[in-house]
Amino acid sequence: MSASQIALIFAAVGVLALAGMWLAWRARARRDADIMPGVGSRGATPRDDAPIASFPRVSYVSTTPADSPFERLAIPGLRYRGYAELTVSRGGATIAVTGERPVFIPAADIRGTGTASGRVGKAVERDGLSLLRWRAGDRVVESSFRLADPAEQAAFAEAIDSISLTPSTSQEGAK
Repeated sequence: MSASQIALIFAAVGVLALAGMWLAWRARARRDADIMPGVGSRGATPRDDAPIASFPRVSYVSTTPADSPFERLAIPGLRYRGYAELTVSRGGATIAVTGERPVFIPAADIRGTGTASGRVGKAVERDGLSLLRWRAGDRVVESSFRLADPAEQAAFAEAIDSISLTPSTSQEGAK
């Protein structure tokens, strides 16, 4: 077998692998398209709602089902990892990932916060990720963020605790 034939075989396998990944991501996006916070609450924070805390540059990692930290959900506005602006107000929390439409999660849907050391796409030191637990329809999901330092993590947890009906926990102790 010549070198050009081997190169063509490897190229064909690569194209098939990329096509398979693209088709799988499209299927995941279709599956998760209807997962939204609240009922028709997609969009930005209500204009008259003053922020309790604002985190202008956090690293958004992923949103996963609460019981499956390594299964990424492709929720519109929260599909891709990147920098985000995270704002907590009395009415809820707004996650605005760079390049995506902002997602507003009403306070009634927020189920607390927690910490974890790993999520799909990111592994850090113990309790290095902050989690925002929220209800999306009939399931509880967790959005994970990497904040700049432990003081910001504490401020985030305090802000979420002030609007949530459920207390914060660490991931290791949560179920």
